[in-house]
Amino acid sequence: MQSSKPHIAARVRDAREWKEISQVAMAKRLDIARQTYLDLESGKTEPRITTLLKIAEITGRPLTWFIEEGTIPQSVHQHTQSQQLIELLDKVPEPLKTKLIAHQIGMISSYIDHLDSMK
Repeated sequence: MQSSKPHIAARVRDAREWKEISQVAMAKRLDIARQTYLDLESGKTEPRITTLLKIAEITGRPLTWFIEEGTIPQSVHQHTQSQQLIELLDKVPEPLKTKLIAHQIGMISSYIDHLDSMK
């Protein structure tokens, strides 16, 4: 596993932008000074592990994503689609929601199996 200050800083920024959180809002959520947060994103300083854990929790990214190089984040378009799907599912009552999700997982799995069999 290889990492560097610039890599971690870029991942912190990418994760924040992916979640559409401002730098000021992120600093507040982390309970650190704005300038301290800006120093993390610029690579001037490295985050403490506790801070990185909080950033991972806030942004929904796994901790390893910030450290390991080569993991590509979801595109903004995929993120938007995922958010739309989640918002729609939140409007469906629970017993039906579970059935819908199970049905869709089954359909997608079948489709992927079909694609794999064509290779």
